[in-house]
Amino acid sequence: MKISILNLLRGGVFSLAVVAAFAFTTPQNHTTTYATPNGGTSWVIVDDLVIDEDYECVPGNEACTYSQPSMAHPIGNTDKKFRIL
Repeated sequence: MKISILNLLRGGVFSLAVVAAFAFTTPQNHTTTYATPNGGTSWVIVDDLVIDEDYECVPGNEACTYSQPSMAHPIGNTDKKFRIL
């Protein structure tokens, strides 16, 4: 009886450790984010840039960022425009 309670306790501690490992880790963004300052003529990778320090999204008629270097794959609203600071 003592051995089965001890095994249940070990299993519970292990399960708690597994849950904590997933609960307290943040997922990494492995997708590249693109932006265009000139309507698609040239593209900038904004993964290492900081919004409001390196660039900003100002009112406009396109999306600020895109998931691919093409105007067909916007991220978010399409009423902003990318501007490098």
